[in-house]
Amino acid sequence: MSGSAVHGGDEINAIVLDPGSYYTRIGYAGDDFPKITTPSFFAIGPDPPKKGKRTRIFGEAIGVPRSNYEVKPIIKDSLIVDWDAAIEQYKYYFEDVLKINYKEQPILIVEPVWATTEYRQKVVEEFFANFDFPALYLAKSPTCISFQQGRANCLVVDIGHDSVSITPVIDGMSLLRNTTKTHYAGAFLNAQIQDMLNKKYPNLDLCAKYSVRDRTPTKYPEEAKYTQRQLPDNITDSFYEYQQLALWHEIKETMLEVPEKKLASDRETYKDETHKRSFELPSGQSIELGIERFELADSLFDPKSYPLRDQDKFPPTNGEVSIKTMYDDYRPVKRTKRTESSQSSPPPEEEEAVTIRGLSQLVAHTLTSVDIDLRASMAHNIIISGGTSLITQLTERIQADLSNTNPGLKVRLHAVGSSAERSSQSWIGGSVLSSLGTFHQMWVTKEEYQQAGAEKILNQRFR
Repeated sequence: MSGSAVHGGDEINAIVLDPGSYYTRIGYAGDDFPKITTPSFFAIGPDPPKKGKRTRIFGEAIGVPRSNYEVKPIIKDSLIVDWDAAIEQYKYYFEDVLKINYKEQPILIVEPVWATTEYRQKVVEEFFANFDFPALYLAKSPTCISFQQGRANCLVVDIGHDSVSITPVIDGMSLLRNTTKTHYAGAFLNAQIQDMLNKKYPNLDLCAKYSVRDRTPTKYPEEAKYTQRQLPDNITDSFYEYQQLALWHEIKETMLEVPEKKLASDRETYKDETHKRSFELPSGQSIELGIERFELADSLFDPKSYPLRDQDKFPPTNGEVSIKTMYDDYRPVKRTKRTESSQSSPPPEEEEAVTIRGLSQLVAHTLTSVDIDLRASMAHNIIISGGTSLITQLTERIQADLSNTNPGLKVRLHAVGSSAERSSQSWIGGSVLSSLGTFHQMWVTKEEYQQAGAEKILNQRFR
């Protein structure tokens, strides 16, 4: 893959930035993987900032216990929520780590399809105001993923930390009006895991890994036996909760498995002893999970059957979102006659109003929402992406569900096998896109942005 493109007649090596809800990825256009994958969080202490010094802590250093240090998110739902922290984090990695030459390197920023016009305008203005990049470009995440896979027409199923989104892509352009999105994703599974542990294992010792000096293996309900590490005073709740994210991720990655079909219809099969697995907690205490492994994973597909204790955190949603756009996504070629059989109609189970849609239902609903001329192409080119999609048997379950509900369509799913590649798919796609020889005409300079105005640039150039 060539890493060079042309900007203003000069060969350049662009920077690609993909701010995700859990990880932020930064690297060079043309590279196969990002140079930097860092948590989208920061730690900050109670003392006022000293002049000329960074006030926030980023990267792995966040995990070092410190007195009265709070850990806070920079990004939620793939949108920057703390701009001061974001700018400081990017400056640290751009200048101190990568040591980039701003004047010679434009930047491509990956964005979610639900970013509002106001948010996108702020992104452009903040980057032009705080960095000396000669030009930039905003690229939608599903578009980048389609380029990574080399599929101009596809249906992108992106299962991340805060959300799952389904977006049709036609000729490399994301169809915003057909996009669906729910919060039944990685953070939702974290909440399910916590609820399950609290319910099944009362008084379980969920100490964080950083607090354990040494331990003796035990099996629940035997009490945990470990020596606590000497820690600074006043470790904050936010630091503990951030550290626990690693535990929930490990459980998701090593223990969860999606059942072949809706668990409610076949529970006895998964109660068998052969499905039990043991998991060792940081305290050295082991727990045994059997059908719970499948129930947790099944909650992504059937969230209605697995209500959380704190339902306010994840209110019921059917995935239908209103994304405002000032341009038409796609206009189908005129047909001489549209027969009744070609009319877009919902599947039988959706004839009545639906308040909650699980993963397969959401994909099926999005598929039926696109124009009839595109549906076969979409069904044959479904891309599965995002870190949460790596749960065992998840892709196979979606394939089975869609084939059952759409017998007239040839359903084919595409999911890269490498976990690192699938988790970084939108960044890799941005790397591919910005290194294309024809991409030089897409860059927007600060002067061009100021002269043409935000509305024209955002809606005509960044599509």
